[in-house]
Amino acid sequence: MHETLTAVNDSTVSGLGRLARFFGFSEVMGHLYGTLLLSPQPLSLDDLGDTLEISKGSVSMNMRDLERWGMAKEVWVRGERRKFYKAESDMWEVIRSVLGRREQREVQLALQVLGESVQKLQAAEYDLSPEEQQLARFYLDRIDDLQAFFQFAQLALHALLGGEKTLDFDAITKIKIE
Repeated sequence: MHETLTAVNDSTVSGLGRLARFFGFSEVMGHLYGTLLLSPQPLSLDDLGDTLEISKGSVSMNMRDLERWGMAKEVWVRGERRKFYKAESDMWEVIRSVLGRREQREVQLALQVLGESVQKLQAAEYDLSPEEQQLARFYLDRIDDLQAFFQFAQLALHALLGGEKTLDFDAITKIKIE
């Protein structure tokens, strides 16, 4: 392969590894995704391990994660018994899949914890001294702001992930800002 192609491949795969780590995934997962994304042909676990010089166990474990997150899928290759994979190349689908699985769950959990905190403060209201009641009201005001933020985040995620019926992703990618 020409040295320019190798350099571009290496820098892209490395960059996707750093990006994966930034978002809380393993760097190896980003490297695997990048290698699959830049491969015109499906790759086997052995191909991926050899290319990235990592163990087959690490490849296998991280590929299961990539599949679970909707970033890669197993494909059938005629005449082969080994598992082959290709990357999901539609970035909107990747974003929707990751946000749908992780961010929505975290926002929902935050709203649940905040709701439980409000209930605890309200239940303890008569057991608190006047100073503590004032602090509890302060907490409730702050929690109310947090709940409003997370409810907005939940709506935004729902709008983004609600499907192509609510947003035209092709049109969004063609918007020109001048």
